[in-house]
Amino acid sequence: MKKFLSLVLALVMTMSLVTVSAGAKDFTDSSKITYDEAVAVMSAAKVIDGYADGAFNPSNTLTRGAAAKIICNLILGPTTASALVADAAPYKDVPTNHTFAGYIAYCQKTGIISGYADGTFKPANSLTGYAFMKMLLGALGYDAANEGYTGANWSINVAKQAISIGLNDGLNGEFNGVKAVNREEACLYAFNTLNATMVEYTNQTIVIANGTVKTDKVAKDMENNARTETIKDDNKMQFAEKYFTDLKMFSATDDFSRPATQWKIKAEEVGKYTDTPNLTYTKAVTECDVAHDAGLKVDTAYTLYVNGQKQPTTYTVNLTDTVTKMGAQGRLVEVYDDTIVMIDTFLAKVTYVAPAAYDAQGHLRTEATIKLDVYATKGST
Repeated sequence: MKKFLSLVLALVMTMSLVTVSAGAKDFTDSSKITYDEAVAVMSAAKVIDGYADGAFNPSNTLTRGAAAKIICNLILGPTTASALVADAAPYKDVPTNHTFAGYIAYCQKTGIISGYADGTFKPANSLTGYAFMKMLLGALGYDAANEGYTGANWSINVAKQAISIGLNDGLNGEFNGVKAVNREEACLYAFNTLNATMVEYTNQTIVIANGTVKTDKVAKDMENNARTETIKDDNKMQFAEKYFTDLKMFSATDDFSRPATQWKIKAEEVGKYTDTPNLTYTKAVTECDVAHDAGLKVDTAYTLYVNGQKQPTTYTVNLTDTVTKMGAQGRLVEVYDDTIVMIDTFLAKVTYVAPAAYDAQGHLRTEATIKLDVYATKGST
């Protein structure tokens, strides 16, 4: 038997997400996916799927036709959406037998998409961030004409509205609406749409200074008084609460007691995902610096967890303490709204290895044995 490495990393404490359970798609290229939660939820809900070879290909660009399919899957569900057909060609380059004809026709009739001035749609072309956000806003109920999503400044109005309601939340870097959207970015934007509040229009009459009466359509948040609130308890209709009634979001904690979000479809778990901390430190830092980084105005008490164990006393961050430090080499410190989590990293040395033993009939007699000497790194408890 080959000699094991003398030192192995026994426990990696700095992982950002816990393992996704059976409800999520296990793509062969999952290590390349940045927006794990979004891809897992959207694939589990069957809004978007992988390729025949088992890969998701997160960096592949999204085509305009594929974007129309995502919108239809969001609004109608994949079963109903897959049955859509086009009675007539919605655009001159989209015949009725085109792969995406039914999806494109539906989005055209509902005012979610529009083609080019020459009467084409160009379904195989890539889609910009602005264009996809416009489609998602349409799915949420925003009226393109009323909100200025047409004309010379349409992209500015789309970006302003989309960003204000958080459709780009969690995106690495700034939103670049000119850039072509890739598949995992599309998942992230669509995932944020699930959490966004839908709108409906009401007529508002105002009297202008000269006595003229003007009536405008004004968007307002859609109320949710009849349905179970599965996303936010705010008496408003989030997109998922209207269209994905089997999809539920729960507050949870991970193995290290970090705040997390758990997703389920009916009773099947999609996954549990750790929230993004407000602050992260990998070396010792004074309480004063933490207070400054967190924008604290008064001394603040936090619930403290060390390696997943709740500590008996709260941890108070002092605004003026320039001496007391938290964290050290080998310790990860994460600060959340009301919780501080400290996680240690350990090294282990393999001291003994014995392979499994079998009898002549192939029955297991002795399981394999590995013994480790575990060493805490400097500063760990």
